[in-house]
Amino acid sequence: AGYSTRGDRFSISDGQRRLLEWISYNKVIGFDHFYLYDNSGANAEADMSLKPIADLFPGDVTYVPWPSQVCNNRPNNVPSPGERSSQYAAEASCRLRFGPHVDWIGQFDIDEYLIPMGKYQTIGALVDEMDRQDVRILSFGSWRAWPRRAFIDEIHEIHDRGTCWSSDPCFKLTIPSNTTMLQAYNCDRQPPGKKTDTMPAEKQVYRADYVTQHFVHYAAVTSLSELNKTEYLKQGFRWKRRAFPDPRQRFGNEVTEALMLHTKAVAVQDTAGWKRMCHVDNYRLPKEMQGMCRLGEPWPEPWPSNLRNLPVKGNKEGYAYNCFVNAKIEKELVPRLEKELTQHTVTQR
Repeated sequence: AGYSTRGDRFSISDGQRRLLEWISYNKVIGFDHFYLYDNSGANAEADMSLKPIADLFPGDVTYVPWPSQVCNNRPNNVPSPGERSSQYAAEASCRLRFGPHVDWIGQFDIDEYLIPMGKYQTIGALVDEMDRQDVRILSFGSWRAWPRRAFIDEIHEIHDRGTCWSSDPCFKLTIPSNTTMLQAYNCDRQPPGKKTDTMPAEKQVYRADYVTQHFVHYAAVTSLSELNKTEYLKQGFRWKRRAFPDPRQRFGNEVTEALMLHTKAVAVQDTAGWKRMCHVDNYRLPKEMQGMCRLGEPWPEPWPSNLRNLPVKGNKEGYAYNCFVNAKIEKELVPRLEKELTQHTVTQR
């Protein structure tokens, strides 16, 4: 329902709104069921529980309260008792309890959207094809997308060093209630097909009967990796000392199969100095001197031909182009999501 970043640098509390949209979206693209592990009892106010949203989807959501305070997210050199629940334990619990009842499963945060690409309209059709290809783990590159400046609420600058953690002004970035997160954040820093070139992380969907241990981003143990050399070779694969990546694992093709849009919220402190950092002049500085602009200004089409070495260009206001709009999201998936959302109403905080 909410969370604090490492060292309590800032907090985010938009879980109810995001969950309603996220479940609605994933129903649109064909997910059959959702296992919701709600950590609001551990690190958020009681009235921020995600259960009211889960109750809007009877039969579609299995709700699991997850309030234990066994982990912390503070710097390593600061003594601290547990103040949050364990994502790793929640994932293991989900796989062990519910994995035997499903064919494919994945663990995602509610700001992560799988986007069927190419001919695919549903994730079900995609994993059916993976079964035919004997692919049992499908990975997706994860980069943060930026919220488009045209789809955020009016900016009201805050001139307070204690709030902004900077001498530069900042602001509270919010998305209008009549705009979906999916549309607002539809501005990936890489165009489809380029995200996995230099990615910081990945997420996966996998056959629940094949992966016997999963660790948030990676399949740690599979039924193949458990075999000895003789048994392994009998499966038709070349033996290697390092078990991973699993030979039945690959990345999805971001143009013809699917990709992931990571719509992570932008905190107040991360908007400090946005006018300077988002201006074309910032991008002309040596890389080590550049600030990070977290507001999206999409490249107009047609995109530059050399996507590996983008020129520095911007709009009439001087703000640099720094992300790419996914046409399938904009033209197909956003309208389908908006239609689905009309079926559900709830008072959210």
